[in-house]
Amino acid sequence: MASNSNNKRRRTAADTLHFSNLPVGFIVDIAAYLSKPSRAILAVAFTSSSSWQNDNLMHRLSPISTAIISASRWDILDFEEVERVLANKLTDNDISAVLKSINAQDVLKRLKLCGCINITGTGLYPLRGSVVLEQIDLSLVRKNEHPYPAPESKISEEVVAPILVSIVSPDSCSLKHIQFPTNWTREWDRPYHLRDFKRRYNEQFSTRVMICSKCNEDIQGIGDWMCSNHNREICYDCLAPICSDCNDYSRENVLNGGFCIQSCNTCDRTYCTDCVKSTSCTNCLDMKCKGCGEMELCDECEDATCENCLNTCGGCNRTRCEYCVPYRQCQGDNCGKGHCADCYNGKEYDVKACEECNSTFCTDCNLDEIKKLGIECRDCAPDTVPLTLMLDEIAKQKEENSKLRKENEEMAKENEELRKKLKHISL
Repeated sequence: MASNSNNKRRRTAADTLHFSNLPVGFIVDIAAYLSKPSRAILAVAFTSSSSWQNDNLMHRLSPISTAIISASRWDILDFEEVERVLANKLTDNDISAVLKSINAQDVLKRLKLCGCINITGTGLYPLRGSVVLEQIDLSLVRKNEHPYPAPESKISEEVVAPILVSIVSPDSCSLKHIQFPTNWTREWDRPYHLRDFKRRYNEQFSTRVMICSKCNEDIQGIGDWMCSNHNREICYDCLAPICSDCNDYSRENVLNGGFCIQSCNTCDRTYCTDCVKSTSCTNCLDMKCKGCGEMELCDECEDATCENCLNTCGGCNRTRCEYCVPYRQCQGDNCGKGHCADCYNGKEYDVKACEECNSTFCTDCNLDEIKKLGIECRDCAPDTVPLTLMLDEIAKQKEENSKLRKENEEMAKENEELRKKLKHISL
């Protein structure tokens, strides 16, 4: 047995099969079945990790990495194409390596970092000074996802803003559309670098020749191209700028399906109607793109209506829009009472709308507001006000009587002590 054991040849590293031992063409064919971000990550894996510390990388790529990268166009890189679990784990080093491997500074036009919640923004350094980048989405939100509440994000404004400034500084800048994280827009005190970027960005658009994609005329008169957390007048999909004359946002045009550019009230992205079919609320004209679902229907008029304009009555249980039947919702804290105007019958739990001060309260909340002096309008509850004042007067009188009783009791104790002292003296 010992001799047989000694005769067995020990396996060496040279005998072990590796994926890299496959023919380069075969590996490139396999990579073609992967999404572009996964393809780039695979190419990164075939080059030594120490090589990614160099800014000038293209000549340092391994032959397999070079073959994988060379077999594809890298004008668009959308991380929504990779699994959410993988996107969530990617670090700044991973993003930086991917951007270096594809020579992003010179070729990448669109970058969407959907789901990359683990990055701070340092991985975007390879994009500094790019004159070809047209769109960058930092919102981390996937398509047709609601951005509120905002995804957990580590992206730093102080890190990203200088990179964006370096992109918009050259006269040949191509940047057209930016989608910021939604939580960036909720703070009033913006970091200087981000404010500086927005100023430079608006200046770029004011001096750049912008041609409307509909009428082919120069776009003028827009002072602020950056609105809230994304661009105004530019479609998220086609990146085509639209002048105000062609962007017909009139009620008749919107409801009849005419051309316009709107922000979806679900995913908060701006689309033109040529790119994304949508439905608009017949009341407030808010838009919902088809990927985010359909508008609901009013039980009365059966028109498309958004959630904010629909109310379900607690009395008749019908869901109708404010345009058809007014809805009265109590303004009281944590009250929740409400009903349509048709169900108002004067009962004490109904919500009453005051035509004088425009307040709407149920009787209980109305009384509470009057007691707190939150309502000074006598038309809200003329019968309740004197009653409230009388109750307050009774409460004050009770408080005064209680004080008098205490004072009488104290005086009685003092008198009793005096009597005891006088009796002791007389003895």
